[in-house]
Amino acid sequence: MAKKTGELLGKLRALMKSHGQLSAYIVPSDDAHMSEYVCEKFLRRGFVSGFTGSAGTAVVLLEKALLWTDGRYFLQAEKQMDENWTLMKAYMPGTPREEEWLSANLSLNDRVGIDPKTCSITRFKTLKKHLSGVGIELVSVEENLVDLVWDDAPSLPDAPVFLHSMEYSGEAVSSKLENLRKRLKSKLCDAIVLSALDDIAWLYNLRGNDVNYNPVFYSFAVVDQTSSTLYIDETKLSAEIKEYLVNSSTAIKPYDEIYCDAKNLNGRVFLPLSTNAAIFQAVNEKGRVVGMSPVQELKAIKNEVELEGMRNCHIRDGAALTEYLHWLQTEVHKPGIVIDEVDGSDKVAHIRSTHDKFVSLSFDTISSSGPNGAVIHYKPEKGSCLQIDKDDIYLCDSGAQYSDGTTDVTRTVHLSIPSEYQKDCFTRVLMGHIDLAMAVFPPGTKGTCLDCLARRPLWSVGLNYQHGTGHGVGSFLNVHEGPCRIAAGNRISKHEMGLKKGMILSNEPGFYESGKFGMRIESLVEVVETSIGPEDGKYLTFNTITMAPIERKLINTKLMTSAQVEWLNQYHLTVREKLGAMFEDLGKSKELKDWLIAVTEPL
Repeated sequence: MAKKTGELLGKLRALMKSHGQLSAYIVPSDDAHMSEYVCEKFLRRGFVSGFTGSAGTAVVLLEKALLWTDGRYFLQAEKQMDENWTLMKAYMPGTPREEEWLSANLSLNDRVGIDPKTCSITRFKTLKKHLSGVGIELVSVEENLVDLVWDDAPSLPDAPVFLHSMEYSGEAVSSKLENLRKRLKSKLCDAIVLSALDDIAWLYNLRGNDVNYNPVFYSFAVVDQTSSTLYIDETKLSAEIKEYLVNSSTAIKPYDEIYCDAKNLNGRVFLPLSTNAAIFQAVNEKGRVVGMSPVQELKAIKNEVELEGMRNCHIRDGAALTEYLHWLQTEVHKPGIVIDEVDGSDKVAHIRSTHDKFVSLSFDTISSSGPNGAVIHYKPEKGSCLQIDKDDIYLCDSGAQYSDGTTDVTRTVHLSIPSEYQKDCFTRVLMGHIDLAMAVFPPGTKGTCLDCLARRPLWSVGLNYQHGTGHGVGSFLNVHEGPCRIAAGNRISKHEMGLKKGMILSNEPGFYESGKFGMRIESLVEVVETSIGPEDGKYLTFNTITMAPIERKLINTKLMTSAQVEWLNQYHLTVREKLGAMFEDLGKSKELKDWLIAVTEPL
C-alpha cells in the first residue's frame, strides 16, 4: 500500500519557504559517507516519498514532488508512492536528469536547496554548474529539512566497534599510516580527510556493525604527517579500543566535529571522491586536492594473510552453498513439499551461519526461480515471491562475511531437464566465465580491457548482459569495493585502477531473458603472477577461489573448446578435493558426499 505523504509534504514545503524561500529541495539516497548501504537514520528519501528501493532521488517542489529511480524499481515505486508523487524513469529515453528538469521548469533567480552532507563533491559540482548556467542558485541547507519533519527518526547506530586483529588483517596500523603518509607526500599533500567507512575500518584495523552486511562504523578520519584523528561517537568505543587507538597515536573526537575542524586544516588537503560537499566547502579552497582515495588503492591489494583468509573462507562458504543446492534439489522433488524463494534464501543463510568464523551475510540473497531470475537485483519477499519451480531454472546469488574474508557467489541450476536453448545460453555464459578466468595480461591492465573476453561468446550470437562483469571485494569488508573492476568499455572511468597481484575481483557474466529466466555464473578470483614476461613485471592471470560446482546438465560441450572443457574439469576436481575434505571433517552425510562427486564428474 502506498504511503500517504500529503501532510508530510505540506510540512516540508513550509520549511522550504522559511529556509531561504526555496523553490525545490533535493533529497538524495546517500548518507554523509556516500555508502552503498546506509543505516535507517539516513533513509530520508524513503521516509518522505514512501519508496524504499536502494537507489533514487526525490525532488520536492512547492506544488509537486518527483522521484527519479532506475528500471530495477519502476514497478516498486509505482506501488509505494501515492498520488502526490510523479515517477521519473531514470535512464529511459526522454527522461531528463534532475538538474535538467529543474533547469527547464524553474525560473530565473529561483533557489534549489540540498543538504551538502548528502551529496558527493562531483554531484554537487554538476548540480551547481547546470543550475547556475540558467540563473538558478543551488543553496547548501545546513539543517536537513527531512530530519525536521521526521518526528520519530532513528538515531545513529550505537553498536560497539571491535578489533580486527593481526591474525586476519596481516598489517599493523602503524605500517598502514606510514604507507598512507608516503602516498600523501607523493601527491604533495599535507593531510587527508577520510569519509568512506570501509577506508577507515581498514586503516585502523577496526570493524563495526552500523550498516547491514558491511562490518563498518560511522566515523570520519583526518591523517597528516604527524597525527591521526578518528571522529566517532565515543560511547561505541570500549576502554580496550580507546587504549588501542592511543597506542596507535590516534586521537578521538566527536563524530560531527569534523565539519568544524575541516575549516582549520592547513596546506594541501586531499579529499577523496567519497567526501561530501559539506566537508569540501569547509576546507580552504586554495588547499583542496580531489581524487581517488589512496587508502582505496592500498586496500585493494591484499596482503598474504588477507589472501589466505579469503581462500579459506571460500572453502567453507562453498561447502555451505553446495550443501544447500543438494538439499534444494532433493527436497523440491518430494511430493507435497513446497519451497518458495524466501525459504531458499533462509535455508542457505542458516547453513552458512553454522560454519566457523561466520559473522553475517554480505548482501541480501537473490533467490530467484524462473522469470524472477531475469530481474538482476531481485529480492524475494514473503507473500509476493514465487514457489521454486522443480521444472525450471533457479538462480542463487549469495555471500557472507567471515572474520577472515568476504564471499560473493552465484550459481544457476536447472531442477529438471533444460531445453536446448537454455543449455546453449548457459554454455555461452560459462565460456565467457572461463575465458576471463584463463586470461593472461600485463600488470596494470585495466579491467575494461578484459571485459569483452567474458562477453564474446554471447556477442557472437547477438546476446549480451546489462551489468558489469566484475567488482573488487573487501577482506571482511564491503562486498563491492573499488577502485578495480571489470566492466564494458563504454563505462571507462579515469579513476579505475589497473589490475595488480593480490587483488580480489568477481567474474560474473550472465544472460537474462525477460519473463522467462536468468542465468549468471559468479566466482571470486585472485590476481596472481604467471611465469610469463620480464622479471620485473611478470604477466598476470586469475586464480578462482570460489569453490562450488557449476551446473553440468546446463552445458552443451559441443560449443566449448578443448581448453575450456579442460579448465572446467580441473576446477571441478579442485572443488571435489577441497569440499570433500571439509564434508569429511564436518561429518556430513554419505548422500551429500556422493552428490558432490556426481556433480563434479569430468565432462
